[in-house]
Amino acid sequence: MLFFKSLFYFIIAIVILIILFFVGLILLVRGLLKKPLAEYAGSNKPKHLMIAGTVLLCLPLVAIAGISIWGISSSVSTIYNRAHYESIPDVWRHESVSQSKAEDDIIKALLVSADNGSREAFSKNFTPEMQKEKGFDKAVDDFFAAYPVGLSKCKRNDKTRPDSAEIVNEATLKTDSLSFRCSLDGKEYFIILEYCYRNDGNSDKVGVTRFRVMNLEAAAVYYDDESSNAADPFPVCDIKSSSEYNARLVGGRAYLWTPTDTPNLSADQLRNVLKKTNRLDDPIFMYNIGEPNLIIKQDDSTEYGYFFQLNDMDGAPYYAYFQTDSERGNILWAFLCTPYEVDYDNPLVEYKETR
Repeated sequence: MLFFKSLFYFIIAIVILIILFFVGLILLVRGLLKKPLAEYAGSNKPKHLMIAGTVLLCLPLVAIAGISIWGISSSVSTIYNRAHYESIPDVWRHESVSQSKAEDDIIKALLVSADNGSREAFSKNFTPEMQKEKGFDKAVDDFFAAYPVGLSKCKRNDKTRPDSAEIVNEATLKTDSLSFRCSLDGKEYFIILEYCYRNDGNSDKVGVTRFRVMNLEAAAVYYDDESSNAADPFPVCDIKSSSEYNARLVGGRAYLWTPTDTPNLSADQLRNVLKKTNRLDDPIFMYNIGEPNLIIKQDDSTEYGYFFQLNDMDGAPYYAYFQTDSERGNILWAFLCTPYEVDYDNPLVEYKETR
C-alpha cells in the first residue's frame, strides 16, 4: 500500500513538471514572437512573457537536475556502503528489501558459505543476539563437521511456508519462515529456515534465527513427531544413518518406513481390489495388500492415513495412500504416489463422504 501511494505522488509530481515545462515553453515562444511586432513597440509585455516562460522552463529542469544529482549520490553511497557490508543481514539493517529478495539472498549466503567451509561468513548470517550466546561457536563447528558440501548448487523443490508460522509483515518488523527439499548425489536433503529481515526496534534481532539441514533419515525422524520438536537454538545439521533408520521419500515428504513381507500389487491390481470393497478392514483388502508400511493418525480427527508399497513402475517405486474415516474404516480417498509427487488427478477411488 505504501509503495502504491508513493508511486501515485511521484506520477503527480512528474505530470506537474511536464505541465510547467510546456506552459513555460509556450510563454517563451509567445514573447519571442511578439517582441518584433510594431504594436508591442515600447511595451514590456513580450519581455515579461519571456521571463515568465524562462522561469517556468527552468523549474522542471532544475528539479530534474536535482533528482539526477540525488540519484547519482544515492547510488554512489549505496555502492560504497555495500562494499563494507559483511553479510546479507548487514544489508537488511541499512536497506529495505522485498520478501523474495531477502529469501533468495539469505539461502544463497548460507549455502555458499557452508559449501566453501567459511565459518566466519556463515556465522555472520545469524542474528548478533544468537552469535553472542554460549554454545553458538561449537554448534557451528558441529554443523560444518556434518554438512554435505554442494547444496548451494541444488535445485530447491517443494518450498513451503508452515501454516502455523507467524509471518510478520509490518513497516518496522518483517520475518519469514520456509522449508524446502533438494537432491545431491542421489540423496535427499531437507532444509528449514527462519529469519528476520527488518526490525527497526532492535537490529540485534535481524538475521537468521533458525537453520536446520537434514538428510532423508533425519527428516523422517524429525517429522514423525513435529509436536515434540522445539525450535533449534543454533544451526543444526542432522545426518542419520540408513542402517539405523528405514526412511522413504513419498510425495516429496520424508517418512519412517516399516517393511512388510506382503507381495506388492500393481496399480491395476489394486484398482481391481478396490472395486470389491471400500474398507481397509475388509478381509478381501487385507488378504491382497496386507499390512501398511506406515500409519498416520490425524490430529484432532478420527481419520487415519495409510501408506502401502506397490510394484515398481518403469523402474521407479510407487506407493498407495489411503485416507479412512476411522481406524481401518471406510476409505474416504486414495491416491498413487511416487517419491516426488501425489497423483491427485487420477484417484484410486472416488471420494466417499461418510456420515
